[in-house]
Amino acid sequence: MFKNAFKVVLTLLVCVLFANSVNAKEYKLGTDYKIVTENITTTPQIREFFSFFCSHCFALDPSFNEIKKAFEGKAEYIYNPVGIIGGDVGVETQRAYAVALNIGIGEEFREELFERIHVKEQYPEDPSYFADLFESLGVSKDRYEQESKSFITAAKISEFDRYTKEYGIEAVPEIVVNGKYLAMTDNIDTAEQYIDLIKYLLTLK
Repeated sequence: MFKNAFKVVLTLLVCVLFANSVNAKEYKLGTDYKIVTENITTTPQIREFFSFFCSHCFALDPSFNEIKKAFEGKAEYIYNPVGIIGGDVGVETQRAYAVALNIGIGEEFREELFERIHVKEQYPEDPSYFADLFESLGVSKDRYEQESKSFITAAKISEFDRYTKEYGIEAVPEIVVNGKYLAMTDNIDTAEQYIDLIKYLLTLK
């Protein structure tokens, strides 16, 4: 009887181990992720590169919000708008987002600009567009213009551009983990799969 019970337990254990081996994804360098720099961050970090003009970025934003929520308290999530799309106006979106971050309304601004461009089809053509947008968010045009010319704003834009160049970002959206690993999405179909890959990349040194 003991022998039979042992066989049952052993069989169940093998089944569990087999199930875990099936569910566990083995990620490979060059297939699931690539190294973009050797300068790994000192704290856990997820940096999302995007453009306000990118329809793909807008369509995937709900999924990226899921990713952000999944890592709250575990890794810093940074939105990094790129200036390589949209010409001079693309740079102005960076400037406006930098101002929004500086005054504490980054998320409100990001959502509003995405909606204006991709839902309302109200496209920015000059700096006055952003002054009007900030006014709709309760920030005076004078304050926006003052903040847009500040050293802090210029430094933030420089940071956006520096990481875009350093990580070799040529298309968006992209996610770089810990300043070293770019998550490749060829084999990703869901936000959950993306989250699992990022979890793995956060463990790498």
